[in-house]
Amino acid sequence: MPKIAIRGKHVITLGGWVVEHRANLPYRDYVVGNPFDEPVKIEAPIYSIEGIRAIESLGLIVEPVSKHDRLIDKLNKVKALIGISQKSEPGIR
Repeated sequence: MPKIAIRGKHVITLGGWVVEHRANLPYRDYVVGNPFDEPVKIEAPIYSIEGIRAIESLGLIVEPVSKHDRLIDKLNKVKALIGISQKSEPGIR
């Protein structure tokens, strides 16, 4: 199975890696943060909730994104949890 490497202290979304027609997941997307200094590999694509649980079992931070959530808020939450300093958004003062 293919793998995604998440660099240390980085955050990604699984948006394009969830196979929606097979993975009947309760959320539309997941934000994943790597709190470690070293890269971590996760299996992709995600076919089920077991795939999400496997990511959590590696010690990564997994934050679900519902249809009512703003993705940027979830990204910022996970960044704060892993200690990434918040940079100001372009065009926002």
